[in-house]
Amino acid sequence: MRNIFENGFGLVDGRKARLFTMEEGGLAVSVTDFGASLAGFAVTGLDGVRQNVVLGYGSAKGYALGSSFVGASVGRYAGRIGGAQFRIGGELYTLPKNDGQNHLHGGFSKRFWNAELIPNGVRFTLDSPAGDEGFPGCVRAAAEYELFPGVLRLTYRAVTDAPTHVSLTNHAYFNLAGGGGIGAHTLTVFSDAYAEAGPGLIPSGRFKPVRGSVIDLSRPTPLSRFTEDGRLAATRGLDHSFMLRGRLGTLRPAARLYSPETGLTLDVSTTQPSVHVYTAGFLGSDTAPKTQAFKGFSDHAGVCLETQHLPDSPNKPLFPGTLLLPGAELCEVTEYRLT
Repeated sequence: MRNIFENGFGLVDGRKARLFTMEEGGLAVSVTDFGASLAGFAVTGLDGVRQNVVLGYGSAKGYALGSSFVGASVGRYAGRIGGAQFRIGGELYTLPKNDGQNHLHGGFSKRFWNAELIPNGVRFTLDSPAGDEGFPGCVRAAAEYELFPGVLRLTYRAVTDAPTHVSLTNHAYFNLAGGGGIGAHTLTVFSDAYAEAGPGLIPSGRFKPVRGSVIDLSRPTPLSRFTEDGRLAATRGLDHSFMLRGRLGTLRPAARLYSPETGLTLDVSTTQPSVHVYTAGFLGSDTAPKTQAFKGFSDHAGVCLETQHLPDSPNKPLFPGTLLLPGAELCEVTEYRLT
């Protein structure tokens, strides 16, 4: 068992939230049972100073009232579903339209998950009944945070009693410089193609080559290039899905984030088909109330590297499938290596 400490994390609707902090070597990871959220990811430098590399609210109340999915486990479906609907076997299922005319992420991030300690970390589980936000099937979801020397491993699992679509991811905002913006960070994404998107950021179903495009991340590129590019004004920077190289379901490189200000590097590997990169162009409008401890966020204060299935996959037959059947288990692993 790693060193794991439990503390209170404030109240949500009168219920006490719990914060679990795991320590291994120079890493410390904090996770909360509200939203199965990643609330802290810190490394201790040679000078003995601990630096956190993910954004957070400081208490469960911020996670409950914030609108930006900060650090949260999102589902039932990570990403957008066009028209907030899909069909299974000819039957139409309608979801809440919480992002214009589309459905985005779902409500898992605003719920308490059950927590239990496991040998290398913490497992959170959540039961989602049939009809939850319009989705068919009873689903049991799990988020397992495990800390190993130099590596945080996050495993998402899900089972169902009826055919349904499931895609789970973590929505952490990374900032390796400990504050300020992410413009000086460089990012590499190990992808040859991105999903072309149309109105409402719903994929067209077609892929376009990364190299030579306005969102070319095939080599280390300062994020300021995208946050300041007028051609990306509608999204205020990156809000794009990249199909990853390699065989689906195998753990392979997804992205490398580097801060020249601190010298820290974050390597992300995953079994998921894609990574959605969001440079937080709208983060400044987050709805969490400001407090003495939480001063609010600014636009481009962090970057999300959401390892997930592609948006609108339930309506795109050529995308990797997200239909989960009874008797099968969804199991997707993402590893974060901080050096």
